[in-house]
Amino acid sequence: MDNEAKEIIVVAHCMMNKTSRLMGFNAPMLKLASTCENIKNMIQLPCPEMIYFGINRREITKDQLDHRNYRRFCHELFKPFADMIEQFAGAGMKIKIIGVPKSPSCGAELTTIGGKGGCVTDFKHEHVAGAGVFFEEIRDEMLRRSVLVEIEDVR
Repeated sequence: MDNEAKEIIVVAHCMMNKTSRLMGFNAPMLKLASTCENIKNMIQLPCPEMIYFGINRREITKDQLDHRNYRRFCHELFKPFADMIEQFAGAGMKIKIIGVPKSPSCGAELTTIGGKGGCVTDFKHEHVAGAGVFFEEIRDEMLRRSVLVEIEDVR
C-alpha cells in the first residue's frame, strides 16, 4: 500500500455539494483542496440538516438541534459510515474527518449557539468552541468502537 492508500479523508457533505448548504451560505469547498492535497481516498458524509429539515430550512443553532430526536437521527445516519471507517482503520488506514467551522451539526472545533426560536426577523447567534451535534455523535461512536480518528474543521 502506498502512502496515499493509507489515509482516508471523511468530509462533511457540503464540502463536495454546496447546494446542500443553507441558502445564502457558502461552503468552504475551495479550502478543501489545500487540506486534502493529493488525497485520493474520500468518504462524503450525508447532510443531516438537509435530510432532517429539507433544502428550504431556516438558519438554526446547535442548542436548537440538541435534542434527543435529532441526536438519535444523527447517530443512526452515521452508523453505516462508522462500520466502514472501523474496517478501514482496522486495515491500518489513518482516518481524518473534516468538519465545517461554525456549523451547528458538522462543526468539529467551532459551532454556533444562540438564535431565538420561533418566528424572528433578527437572528442573532454566536460562535463558540466545540463540535456540532452530528460531529459529537461521530466522535462518540468512534470512541465507543475504540477507533482512532483525527477530527478537525477545514482550514
